Amino acid sequence: MAGVAVWTTEPDGNAIHGLDIAYVRDDVIGALHPVAHMYIMHFAGLVEVALLLGLTPGVRGPRARFVAGSVAVLVAAVLVLLAVKTLTDISPYAEPSRALLDRTAAGGLIALGTATLCAAVALMCRKHALYDRFVITVLVGLSVLHVVSMFLVAAVLDPRMSLAVWAWAPALCHLLAAGCAAALAAGTAAAQRAAVQPLPA
Repeated sequence: MAGVAVWTTEPDGNAIHGLDIAYVRDDVIGALHPVAHMYIMHFAGLVEVALLLGLTPGVRGPRARFVAGSVAVLVAAVLVLLAVKTLTDISPYAEPSRALLDRTAAGGLIALGTATLCAAVALMCRKHALYDRFVITVLVGLSVLHVVSMFLVAAVLDPRMSLAVWAWAPALCHLLAAGCAAALAAGTAAAQRAAVQPLPA
């Protein structure tokens, strides 16, 4: 919902929706902070990452573990593809500073993709708690990153423009997803511990 809502409106009346927030780069006064630049350029892809990973914590059975691990591998592949696309989209005529930002963003995506792949392997090896903590950390991290990026964008945005309430909603969504993932993981772990306790004599 937040991704398709209007986050800001340009002075000429053109609305910028959440999934198109990268276009706000043309409406800033001065230089956009590298963190904000990297985040808004890949906002749509990171939303997909959060959505997919948020469905996987708390799995314990072999079939569920296989499905969740497959989803995590898919997420890793998406991140790597985003990184490759970022690198291939760099124009040979681009400013050195902009090209450096894009290469740094690609490196961050590859690092996150590698970490996600390692987490998937850990899940397949029945390291459930480790995987659950990884997913929760990613969701919380995306929430913080979103808030920081929006503050950085708002600081240099054209004075005639402002960010709507919807621009901040994804951070809350990521936090809620992290809370649900933590509750699900804790409940599943508690149920598993109770199932293996010996019956009273």
